[in-house]
Amino acid sequence: MTKNIVDTSLPKKHDTEDKIFNHCCVEIEEFAEFLTKFKDIGGTFHKRFLSDDYRDLDLDNVFLRKNGDLVHIEHHSIMSGEWMRRDFQYLTTLHRASGRFIHPFIFNTGEIPKSTIEFASPNSFYNPLFINTQEIEGSVRLNNIKYKIDNNQKINAFDVSDLIWMPKYRWDREIESVVVELVDIYNNIIVDENLLEVLRKSLVLWAGKYVSEEGNIEKVIRGLKMSAQEVIDLKKDIVSARIDGMLCRAEKRGMEAGIDKGKLETARNMLERGFALEDICDVTGLCEEDILNG
Repeated sequence: MTKNIVDTSLPKKHDTEDKIFNHCCVEIEEFAEFLTKFKDIGGTFHKRFLSDDYRDLDLDNVFLRKNGDLVHIEHHSIMSGEWMRRDFQYLTTLHRASGRFIHPFIFNTGEIPKSTIEFASPNSFYNPLFINTQEIEGSVRLNNIKYKIDNNQKINAFDVSDLIWMPKYRWDREIESVVVELVDIYNNIIVDENLLEVLRKSLVLWAGKYVSEEGNIEKVIRGLKMSAQEVIDLKKDIVSARIDGMLCRAEKRGMEAGIDKGKLETARNMLERGFALEDICDVTGLCEEDILNG
């Protein structure tokens, strides 16, 4: 068993979706197939085993197909040309280090990009396959699973993956109500215990991000049978997730408006440490709108 070494010198961004994405990739064997539709994915190809170059890259997940090809899946909650160029660097470094053919995917849980093809450099094309969650009609997927439950049909890993990501699908209702309904469904499905636990952990994280009404918080706590420590962590996650949302909006606006990234990073660190907005503005030179508006 390897230990996770965490740098605690600076607070890290509370990225709810990245946490859930990593749970799915590591703990749901069928999740890569759920995203890519490849039926011959044999296992994870860990980055540390490739090269020193590859080890230093912050890739999300790489999987190995039975024919020897690699599948590189990056998760994005915000799309930008800068991030696309970073992904292209990952792709070329991964190919250079492994010598294998790479199938690039981007699992996008944010807004649908205006163009799914961007130039990574004047001489190279980077054209990953996009999986945009907001192209999926949430009510249709949810009704399909509810039909299975009502008719005592088997709930499988693909259904659980759907349930986990439903808060990021397209809805004509508040996401908070979706999360609360998913907690209710959690108590009525029969599925492998390991899959059920991944769903539970994901719902706790979604609740931290989207559930704010006191009555709904109590429903989540009861529905997921949360321990006292989990309740404490949930309350912390609710606060952190609110900050997460503000920072994501600020980061997106900064990319669009050309705001200095170092200033935004400083603002993020100060926000997460509890500094007052007035002090953050004095230090960074940013206005409150740059940091919080949206």
